[in-house]
Amino acid sequence: MQTKAVVIESYGDSSKFEDQMVEIPDLKPKQILIKVSGSSVAPFDIAVRSGVFKNDFKLEMPAITGTDVVGKVVDKGSEVSKFEVGDLVCGMVGVKGFGAYSEYAILGQSKAAKVFENIPIEVAASLPMTAIPAYNSLFDLGHLKAGEKVLIHGGAGGVGSMAIQLAKNIGAKIYTTAGSNEEQLKKFGATRVINYHDERFEEELSNIDLVIDTVGHFTYKHSFEVLRSGGRLVSLVEEPDDKLATKYKVSAMYLSGKFDNPLDKVIKLVSDGKVKINVQQTFPLTADGVREAQDYYEDNHVFGKVVLLK
Repeated sequence: MQTKAVVIESYGDSSKFEDQMVEIPDLKPKQILIKVSGSSVAPFDIAVRSGVFKNDFKLEMPAITGTDVVGKVVDKGSEVSKFEVGDLVCGMVGVKGFGAYSEYAILGQSKAAKVFENIPIEVAASLPMTAIPAYNSLFDLGHLKAGEKVLIHGGAGGVGSMAIQLAKNIGAKIYTTAGSNEEQLKKFGATRVINYHDERFEEELSNIDLVIDTVGHFTYKHSFEVLRSGGRLVSLVEEPDDKLATKYKVSAMYLSGKFDNPLDKVIKLVSDGKVKINVQQTFPLTADGVREAQDYYEDNHVFGKVVLLK
């Protein structure tokens, strides 16, 4: 069976995207095939297209990229027990898998979750690549507890804004850095928003229990300065700096490895109105649409998510 997909034939800028007919692979026992309703743009997707990770993993060209996906199950492998044909699900497509920028996508059942009826498609399309790293970094690695102080860098981004709301939900005290959207971030749950254009967070904060770093570079290095002795730093972008961790007597971790999929928990919070997704812009899920969406993401200050819809 063939499907229409948005592919790249080589690494490069967004002009590499083109529509193409491709063969759908046979399902493995624990995989599901979904008819795609939507996807989104994540920084990771842009990095993959650009070839940032080409020395870490090699894509087979033509490659279908895209990670976030939402759609209805149309077929399932012989060992799939979690889903039935007709279920609306969202999930994260493996980086070397049959990607989300297509009419059909393939997901491992462990990477997907059922979507509640009251959640709009554009919101469901935005969840996996924000909810999974935000939850894993806060709780699986960061072990955040009620009453603790957490600093979340990049609060206006998809992961950052999700992390703020998840931390609020358990009763943490939240600080965040951002360049704008201060009032909205406070509504999401931030106690204080530090505008990095005007203030230096390392001069404003101290005795922080946990830092979540989505920015890296100097932001990562200065984050050690605000932690209490015994505090934790989880980065989504930087490998641990053991020398700085020893100097400041803290734990430094990098978000990697396998954790339980938290999508079911986050979807329940979204359905109950306890977590919100800000969809800034939508584009059609075509080669032209993906090109425009990724260019828009790179050229603008995006608060929340940029979504692609069929």
